[in-house]
Amino acid sequence: MLLFIGSFFITSCDREEFTDSPDAEITFSLDTLRFDTVFTERGTITRFLKVFNPNDKAVRISEIQLENQQSFFRFNADGLPQEEARDIVIWAKDSIYVFVEATIDPDQSVSASPFVIEEKLNFTVNGNTSSVLLEAYGQNANYVPFKEATGNIALLSCNGGTVVWDDPKPYVIFGVLVIDDCTLIIPEGARIHVHGGFARDEDFIYNDGLIFVGANGRLISEGTAADPVSIQGDRLEPGFANQSGQWAGIRLSAGSGPHSFKYTEIKNSIVGIRADSATTLNLEQVSILNTAGPGLLGIHNSITAVNTLIANNGGNSAQLIYGGNHSFHYTTLSNFGNQIEALRIDNFLCYDPPNCDDVRANPMQVSFVNSIIAGSGRDQIQIIDVTQENSGFMNFEFDHTLLRVFQLLRQDRYENFLEDCNNCLNFELFEPVFKSVPDNDYRLDSLSLARAFARPIPNITTIDLQGHPRDSEQPDAGAIEWKPEE
Repeated sequence: MLLFIGSFFITSCDREEFTDSPDAEITFSLDTLRFDTVFTERGTITRFLKVFNPNDKAVRISEIQLENQQSFFRFNADGLPQEEARDIVIWAKDSIYVFVEATIDPDQSVSASPFVIEEKLNFTVNGNTSSVLLEAYGQNANYVPFKEATGNIALLSCNGGTVVWDDPKPYVIFGVLVIDDCTLIIPEGARIHVHGGFARDEDFIYNDGLIFVGANGRLISEGTAADPVSIQGDRLEPGFANQSGQWAGIRLSAGSGPHSFKYTEIKNSIVGIRADSATTLNLEQVSILNTAGPGLLGIHNSITAVNTLIANNGGNSAQLIYGGNHSFHYTTLSNFGNQIEALRIDNFLCYDPPNCDDVRANPMQVSFVNSIIAGSGRDQIQIIDVTQENSGFMNFEFDHTLLRVFQLLRQDRYENFLEDCNNCLNFELFEPVFKSVPDNDYRLDSLSLARAFARPIPNITTIDLQGHPRDSEQPDAGAIEWKPEE
């Protein structure tokens, strides 16, 4: 009897030492456990974290489990490496160590071993789950910055000099790369991958995968037809090939530059290139594809584009605002799948949104020659002149260009737009232009209206986006010259 009573009290005390409150929390020594070793061959590395119980009673972690069944990681919470553990006790005001092991084989394909491997290690206490993010480098690449990750800012500065990213291995950018007091040259064949991820500050949650060029910085991309430059996200699995919004984009801040991109493909970002006030940007044989927002955003600056394709955009393909001086030759703007115009042109900026009592204007000069402006909606060009046609504040030219306009031709807008165009064609949606928009194939169809529609332009390159020669007498409109199937 005494033994029974003693056992009862011991058991009761043991129960009372544990909390079953759903409000009981555990905390961690870090929110992201990073394995920042770059492997050149298959290897294993171990890191650890501490798990704290700040409560006045013991807690029982009912389950510790890796998020994925096929994982690059294993952990040790009670003496044995494993993928999951159960009923781990942390006494009141105490802590435990959890050791995590990552095994990486950089010789695997990027689809099997991505540039950045991320997985959650989940801890369940009294029905509530909290997590630590595990992050490792899955490929032999140049990681910038080397030992930091999302949410951080890396400064590339070289006292007004030049840095060339000419290592044959890919470059993987974490967080925000700021280029200032420096010129970054990206040579032919370079592969730049930006690891976009959600970061937060006190006010916002945002995607922090960004290339930002400061006021004293320059960005020059020097691809060739044989070895173009690629700038995109770091998810290369087939399901992510055309997925927009994977990283923030490229921003050229006010007064920076001049900037130049040749034979360069920029894809899968939120904004392709944003060029702020007083910047000069030159695009030759450039593709900007699959953006969640605008493909090209120019704000009171100067842009020259030749043989450039901007397509599959969640916003305008080209958004040219607050005036500027812009020239586009042999350019294709293609924005199918939504009703947003492929091209927006305006000459104002609202300084106090959303009221817009303080609106300022700058003169706009823009020309499109031998180009295609296409999309799903009936209107693919939007022109807004806040000065109500004050002389010199809205000047545009369209020459030998295929386009789609309807509302723009209203009497209270630009009813003489087509008459003022020099040999423009206002085509219908069903008429043939591209080979296959659903497949993002913007080569010209064999029956395309753009074939032999352009005019030769002196002093403009006779090579198209893909490096093919153009017809010297009757070239095609748009970025890509038609050529027969081989």
